[in-house]
Amino acid sequence: MIRVAQLIGSLQVGGAERQVMQLAANLDRKRFESHLITFTESMQGFRDGLPSEVHYYCLNYRRRTAVLGWWKLYNYLRCNRIDILHCHMYHAALPGSILGRFAGVPVIITTEHGKNSWKKWWHHLMERRVVTPLVMHRVAVSEDIRLLRMEQEAVPASKISVIGNAVDTNVPLARKTLPPRVLGALGRLVDAKDYPVLLHATRCLLDEGRDLRLDIAGEGECRSELEKLINDLMLTGRVRLRGVQPAAEFLQSIDMFVMSSKREGIPVALLEAMARGMSIVATRVGGIPEVLRDGMDGLLCDSGQPEQLAETISRMIDDQSLRVSTAASARQRAISLFGIESYMGRWEKLYMMLCNRDASYAE
Repeated sequence: MIRVAQLIGSLQVGGAERQVMQLAANLDRKRFESHLITFTESMQGFRDGLPSEVHYYCLNYRRRTAVLGWWKLYNYLRCNRIDILHCHMYHAALPGSILGRFAGVPVIITTEHGKNSWKKWWHHLMERRVVTPLVMHRVAVSEDIRLLRMEQEAVPASKISVIGNAVDTNVPLARKTLPPRVLGALGRLVDAKDYPVLLHATRCLLDEGRDLRLDIAGEGECRSELEKLINDLMLTGRVRLRGVQPAAEFLQSIDMFVMSSKREGIPVALLEAMARGMSIVATRVGGIPEVLRDGMDGLLCDSGQPEQLAETISRMIDDQSLRVSTAASARQRAISLFGIESYMGRWEKLYMMLCNRDASYAE
């Protein structure tokens, strides 16, 4: 039995967090013993969703008592004889790689869930000098992120591979309102999602005389900015910021999924929309073109261009055959490439290979 521990800051609302949950919950229990470690307490809904077989442990980490948190992590890894420590994102990877080594964990790996544009020079230095030398392997969720990690942190090509995100494909199909009247976006209210561009595009669509509404599900630091812009663009009554919503319920309430991001890895919300066979318009950034093929599974446009985004949405609305064909193709692609079974198979294969000390891995 191989003991695998996932290490993450906490389980809150976010794509990376949902991937960690799926990974911990779906490992083959005949071969793996699954552990999930968080630095701070998680949302109760996430805890409730964990199978009883998953060993959950919270470090209750606080900066003022950081040494105690580090000791708890070291002690947990050592006492539970963890074979694989899987660290998710920078703030778990740095202490995890160091303490994992001290605790004698044979295999330490990381997953890079995003581009991490917030990183300063010292973060990249710590990645190059500490994380990469100490871990056996690193994984990026998209080719775009893999190349960035190789460029910014000098990760050897043989030491970093790509395993994309996954989504539950056993879900109801999207509703088919003709013509589409409710546009929807799902994601945190943060700068990377570039919701101001989506609001300006909505204003353009309304000025064309289209009878549309836009719903945005999510919370974040940009809420007040977006509320002001909604008021300034006279979109009150046409745009709703609906706060945190269950993804399944929200996607069933809209007619078309729109993503206006200027930075992305492999967005889980996009995969969820594809799995439901939705009409999709998204920006051509990050790992999105790796997932959504323009004209086949949806339509892509440039980021930061509200008029172009509005034109692309209009094209999708006006072409019923395009909506039908791209929605069907998107669902099939989600099932074949991003389903849970395929996703878990790739991770379990990597875990087994690394336990046999084969550090070079390629799909």
